[in-house]
Formats: sequence, C-alpha cells, structure tokens
Amino acid sequence: MISTKFPLQEWWIVGFSALLVGTIVTFVALIHGVDEEGMRMAIRATGRTSTIFFVSAFIASSLHKVWQISLSKWMLKNRRYLGLSMAVSHTYHAVALFGLWFVTNGAAPKIEPLGTLGYVLLIVLTVTSFKIPASWLGKRRWKILHKTAMHYLWLGLLFEYSLKLSKSNFIALAFVILLVFAIVLRFAAGRIQKKLV
Repeated sequence: MISTKFPLQEWWIVGFSALLVGTIVTFVALIHGVDEEGMRMAIRATGRTSTIFFVSAFIASSLHKVWQISLSKWMLKNRRYLGLSMAVSHTYHAVALFGLWFVTNGAAPKIEPLGTLGYVLLIVLTVTSFKIPASWLGKRRWKILHKTAMHYLWLGLLFEYSLKLSKSNFIALAFVILLVFAIVLRFAAGRIQKKLV
C-alpha cells in the first residue's frame, strides 16, 4: 500500500472537490448573476476545474514513474478519485451549459457531436470506475476503454483550448501547455518503463 502525507484521501477528495467547484459556481452566480454572462462565466470556470482534475488523473501513474515524491504517490493512490472529481466538476459544467440554454431560450450553446461523445465517454468512465461494472467489463477491455477514452478527452480538451488561442487568451495558452506537458510526460514514462523491462 502506498503511504502518503496528504490528509485528503479517496472519497474525501471527491467531497472536497464537489464543495470547491460548487463554491466557485455560487461565487460566480453572486458576482455575475444567472443571466447569459453569468452562465458563460460558470461554464469557463467549471471547464478549467475539470481540466485540472482530468490532468491530475491522466498523469498520476506517469508522474510517479518519473518522479517518486509524496505528491506523485498521493496522486497515484487517489487517481480514481481524481477522475471522479473531474466527473463531479463536469456535472456542474453540464448544469451551467443547461443554464445557458435556458437563459438564451435555446439559442446557445450549440450541440456539438464530438462534445456529446466526450460526455458519454465520461459517464462510461465514471460508471466503470466502480468494482462491479469494472468486473463485468473484464480487466483487458477495461484497460482498453479507459486508455482510449482518456486520450479522447485529452484531445478534446486540447482542441478546445487551442481554438481560444486566436483570441490571445493567456489562460487558454496555460492549459494548452499543461495538456501538452501531460502527453509528453506519459510518453516519457512509457519509454522509461520499456527500458526497465
């Protein structure tokens, strides 16, 4: 069992994440209201929190292979709960999207098939993060599903933030760098593992 020094573990991480993102959404609503501007702000905020949780789960194993410190041990041990935190954050994101649809009388947001597929995959990832559905799927199919879905979500997030670079969005640039770092780290960790075999 991997020992860590961090107080937040397992379901406490998910609970804290739900509280944190909920507080952010509430703060946005109080400052900007629940009109179109407020909904768009909530969408951006929850999109960013979801990305942070996603990257944390995406690189947990790779980071620990490259750099074995307390943080990487904690991330590896709690990778499942970081992924579930991403699902919680993206649930808030979905609520904000519905809110935008409601306040604009259906004018926004546009339905994007690739984005919808991303949500479907996220739901599947969440369901199969629990023992019984994972056992039904089988270890080999579970690995294929999670690896494929995680890389699809990575690509979708990278594409989304890359589109915003044309607007000289420095926050978008920071997330593009973070996502590129994540895939490079996974590649590097894979190379290290092959050398050790």
